[in-house]
Amino acid sequence: MLKIWDSTNFRRTLGGLCLILAPVLFAINEITFPDLSGSGADQLAAAAKSHDLMLVDIYIGIASAILFIPAVMTLLHITQRRGVVLGHVAAVLSLAGIGLAGLALYGLQLMLWAMAGPGVDRQAMGAFIDQVQQNPAGLPLVLGHDLFAIGLILFGIAVWRSGFGYRWAGPALGLGIVLDIVGGTVGLPDMIISVISDAIFVTALAAIGLRVLLTTDAGWMAVEQVDPKRSTTVVPARA
Repeated sequence: MLKIWDSTNFRRTLGGLCLILAPVLFAINEITFPDLSGSGADQLAAAAKSHDLMLVDIYIGIASAILFIPAVMTLLHITQRRGVVLGHVAAVLSLAGIGLAGLALYGLQLMLWAMAGPGVDRQAMGAFIDQVQQNPAGLPLVLGHDLFAIGLILFGIAVWRSGFGYRWAGPALGLGIVLDIVGGTVGLPDMIISVISDAIFVTALAAIGLRVLLTTDAGWMAVEQVDPKRSTTVVPARA
């Protein structure tokens, strides 16, 4: 039962729900977002063609990024006993990726969406985009995706080592991310790779989120005392 006046219950419930909702919104955004590759003119043409959908996708992406912040904090809590070093490194990389690729980059996407609107000089905007894309100052925004991916892979390992919940969920989380990277590298169809990798990714995080929701408040406070060999929670005795 949700008890918003109880800080432990609230953090656990919020974290579990975010672990389920954030990847779902992320997958919807990734699968439906317009292809904005190519020159500035090509990107503006694609944005104009899917103008309404692009705006919806941008806000879905922003919502996903916001929900991933408490989700990352929840994953960090899970790794309090084993996998603690990997968990902290994963949290730093994931949060950096969320800030760069999940928030700052979507701010630029909103600018691109506005540039593709009616009454805007697309030739001038296209030249501006081409110039910006060649500027190395924007490299950190592009690397944000990589930081986020590496962070989640490390979280998959850390969660598996922690012994929390379903033992397959941690490896599945890493597998979904690796599959997306490898599939894009070898040139497989983007849509097929996105659907398969996102399905694994969403299922893994949802399984972790479900296990968080099913954990008692006392068990959540004692997560650091989880026995990784038995995957059971030992609740400390109270005086």
